[in-house]
Amino acid sequence: MNRNIARWLLAIGVAAALMVAPVMAQDPLGAGEGQPVIWGNFGGDIATTNPILVNDGGSADVVNRLYPVFIGTDPETALEVPGAARSLATDWSYSDDGLVLTVKLRDDWTWSDGTPITSADVKYAYDAIMSGDVDTPIASTLTNVVSLEAPDATTVVITYATADCTAVTTATNIPVVPANYYQSLYPTFADMTAEAEANLNPEVTAGPFKFANFRAGEQVTLLADQNYPDSAVGYVVPEGWVYKTVADQLVEYEQFLNGQISYVASTPEDREADARERAANGEFTLIDRPAGGWQILLFNVANPANPQPGLDEEGNPIEQDPHPILSSLNVRKAITHAIDHSALNEGAFSGTGRPVGGPMLPQSWAYNANIAPYEYDPALSIQLLEEAGWVDDDGDIETPRVATDAVGTVPAGTPLVLTMTTFTGNLSVDSSSVLIQDQLKQVGIQMNLDIIEFSPMLDKLVGQTYDMLMVFWGVTATAPQDMYDQLAQEADIPGAGFNTGSFSNPEFDALMKEARSLPGCDQAERKALYDRAQEIINDNVPYYLVNTSIVPVLFQTSIENVDPKTNSLTYNLPSWSIR
Repeated sequence: MNRNIARWLLAIGVAAALMVAPVMAQDPLGAGEGQPVIWGNFGGDIATTNPILVNDGGSADVVNRLYPVFIGTDPETALEVPGAARSLATDWSYSDDGLVLTVKLRDDWTWSDGTPITSADVKYAYDAIMSGDVDTPIASTLTNVVSLEAPDATTVVITYATADCTAVTTATNIPVVPANYYQSLYPTFADMTAEAEANLNPEVTAGPFKFANFRAGEQVTLLADQNYPDSAVGYVVPEGWVYKTVADQLVEYEQFLNGQISYVASTPEDREADARERAANGEFTLIDRPAGGWQILLFNVANPANPQPGLDEEGNPIEQDPHPILSSLNVRKAITHAIDHSALNEGAFSGTGRPVGGPMLPQSWAYNANIAPYEYDPALSIQLLEEAGWVDDDGDIETPRVATDAVGTVPAGTPLVLTMTTFTGNLSVDSSSVLIQDQLKQVGIQMNLDIIEFSPMLDKLVGQTYDMLMVFWGVTATAPQDMYDQLAQEADIPGAGFNTGSFSNPEFDALMKEARSLPGCDQAERKALYDRAQEIINDNVPYYLVNTSIVPVLFQTSIENVDPKTNSLTYNLPSWSIR
């Protein structure tokens, strides 16, 4: 799976280390001689192994082990580089006008059925994504691409509508799939549905591992593929990779302590002190990482009973049916000022949380450090609600405020009741959900909790059928264009786009497009545009950034040859040795 799609996939990702050092470097075992690497998965069963269809973190974890990527990144810098491991691109160049990107591919890699991996595999994926017949979130990230051609087996030519400072980054969103095999699985692109049986039983892959089996509610099992050419030691050391389904983070941690899991990407907040003490005693290795995203509370400003795309087929804005309550900016602001982050940090994050201001990672070059997190101010929250027409008519904190007069589409006397959807299995989400529910109650907002399994939550998210929804949202410090892909009007596509709350602001869209196509791509000039775009997001409150944090990542001491880099701990997993 390419990193740019994976960063949005609602998993608890980690990136950009505070400090790293080589860990457990020893001579590796032979090909396939290492014990299987076992990861925990508490997000529910995977949905697919088709890279074109992936929109959840669990599926992305599996896809990352099974397929090559088009353009790869350096694990230290997270920047796109020619010849990166598990990637096809060996070089690229631009036309003089900046509109055409030509990418040269390697010719030494085959799919597991012996078919060479070529430019046709990239073109097939692109054609499927842009066909309009496949529900995929990738399409909304490629709107500046006019065409993708494969003039020969080792060349891909991408033409953009405008010169694009993010052209290579955009291109990394295009997956690589076995075109011949997929054509037999899906006679037409319309046949490439989430329900297709082959999605969970891939027979042709080309990663460091190949598919063995998927057992619902138990695990995904992959076996070493010794045809993989990019392992640092020349072969794949682990016998296999197992993605083990566990009930929640706490169960994952306990199984790690019992030696049943090899690697934990995020330690439960209420077990952090225990983990640090055990690591100090040499029971396992712990590495601190800033989270590669946020816990985020999304607001749907459109009516969840009537989801509409942001644009019609001609690119004209579609007037949205407004959310009866959350379309009010004052209500959204009132919610943010009613949330006490310090209480959340103590009660849900065990002191590891960081309040977030601007909608970019603090370690990003484009982060606007002048934007402060929303201040906890329940008095201001109450004032904003009353200005919006929601009053306390009985003085009872146990009952919600009501609309005294008609508020937008809401009749007088309607109680201020909203539903927040989230997923089971994560302790910080469980705790913070209850705390936020109580904090909103203090200002007269009744927030009901809709806590469901991850997959149905994802359906509500992408389908835009929620009021509020809390989840983890991954971003990349090197790619400020994430903001556009998440909030642009053209990314408002029910069932496929990432702008699931139907946010719309023409100035924001224009600034992000200007930063993307700025002649010369001067970073300082682009940052000024991104700074203003972040101010617009902060002013219009399409979501509340609940938290980002320092994440302790755990490795069993039995794992040898882990080589952590600033932006990836697991890039060299094919070389890990477990004796």
